[in-house]
Amino acid sequence: MFRQLECFIQICKEGSFTKAAEILMISQPTLSQQIRFLETEVGTSLFERVGRGVKVTTDGEILYEKALSVMRLIEESKKETYELRNARAAKLSIGIPPMDFFWLIPHFLKFHEQYPDITLKFTSTENTSRQLLNSSIDIGITDMYDPNKEVHMMHLYKEELALVVYADHPWADRTVVSFHELEELETSLFVGDISLNEHLHTLGTPIAKSLQSQFESTSTAILLSMVLQKMGAAILPASSIDILSGQQLKIIRLVDPTPVREIKLMFRRHHYHNPSVQKCIDFLLEHIPLRTPDSLKCSS
Repeated sequence: MFRQLECFIQICKEGSFTKAAEILMISQPTLSQQIRFLETEVGTSLFERVGRGVKVTTDGEILYEKALSVMRLIEESKKETYELRNARAAKLSIGIPPMDFFWLIPHFLKFHEQYPDITLKFTSTENTSRQLLNSSIDIGITDMYDPNKEVHMMHLYKEELALVVYADHPWADRTVVSFHELEELETSLFVGDISLNEHLHTLGTPIAKSLQSQFESTSTAILLSMVLQKMGAAILPASSIDILSGQQLKIIRLVDPTPVREIKLMFRRHHYHNPSVQKCIDFLLEHIPLRTPDSLKCSS
């Protein structure tokens, strides 16, 4: 019916079927057929012959004003849809904990190489589901999950948490430490993120529940700086320690039990208004390797 309205409006403007057909670049019989269909739909005649041209009937004048409004709305919708697809398609906001960002940097760089027109914006995650629902982020990467029917979650990878100490720490020559031995540690433990505290407490061991931190930070780099300054030890994701620590820190694997984080990929179920979201999801799932139990182990 939109095409019929378009034909009707053009005839009203030109006052002639012949001129309207030329502007619309269709034959006059085709134009006349479109108007007959429209008159059948509205149940009334829209034009009357006047000399060599046509005049809009009273009923036609009412339809003309409404038709102009409809066509304006259609054009506005097309414009807004185009702007939404082309503006948002080139931008992608990713919520990610700082401790996971360092290990994922190479993957984001490869994504940028493959999709150079997509601008990536990174922000810290606080409440990933809420951030997704209020559109402050498009994708969330987190080890926590607040169930929500509007948010979809997929497994991304798993990794161990490890103990990190300074180079001349009494335990620096150790490669493995059982979890219950942490009771013997005479220095403070720094746990850099509230989610790590909660994760350790879920292990169910008495020592996990009793771990206390005299200093805390959400920044892995800050925590590692504390360890370098011999302020204590830290329990952190093995991947971030390995990337940031260099040769001045020692990574020690924890066992009995070995704390493991599961990193999840989260996004709104109805995200197809932004094609960049699906591209990023597909890319991460394809390029982040499946980490087997052996690959989860810390280097000794």
